[in-house]
Amino acid sequence: MCRYARKTYKSHYICFKCRKSFKQTDTDDILSRIKKDKIYHQPDGTIRNVGDVFTKAKKEELDTLTEEINSRQIKCPECGNLMADLGRDFKAPKKTAVKEWNIIEGLFKIGKCFHSCGCDGIGYIPQNPKDYEQYLRNALQEYENYIISGQNKTGEEFPDRREYINFWAEKISSIKAEMILQKFVVT
Repeated sequence: MCRYARKTYKSHYICFKCRKSFKQTDTDDILSRIKKDKIYHQPDGTIRNVGDVFTKAKKEELDTLTEEINSRQIKCPECGNLMADLGRDFKAPKKTAVKEWNIIEGLFKIGKCFHSCGCDGIGYIPQNPKDYEQYLRNALQEYENYIISGQNKTGEEFPDRREYINFWAEKISSIKAEMILQKFVVT
């Protein structure tokens, strides 16, 4: 059974500049607190009475409030930069482990986050630059194979073929950009 089904866990937000991790309350927890207190503390500090949005008649308002909470910007309490949501399963390296932080930042840039249901974990995370380079090469090869498999199908077999190919082409571009940034040889 999923570990997150029984208990709520906070998501880890990361400031890459300060190399620090801070936990933030999950949207469902915020909504349950709002339902109980009937007020919403907005990010700008104002308080909004929203107790009536939890009725069936106000479903659109509840959806709007949920979207507002989901899209809130979390800023670092130290430097004020926007923080990245890396998920519940993230474990931050030590502040002095600069190479590991660079790897985590690179993984975030290419779209890897640490969200899971709690059953399987987050998968493999490279620990040093050599492993990171191999990880990027493997991902690049896998994404190129996805494009080839999409190109080998006809439009009738695969109606969303163009979107599929464009999606993986963007992923390939982000991996190649990260490899260039890390000064790895791009083939």
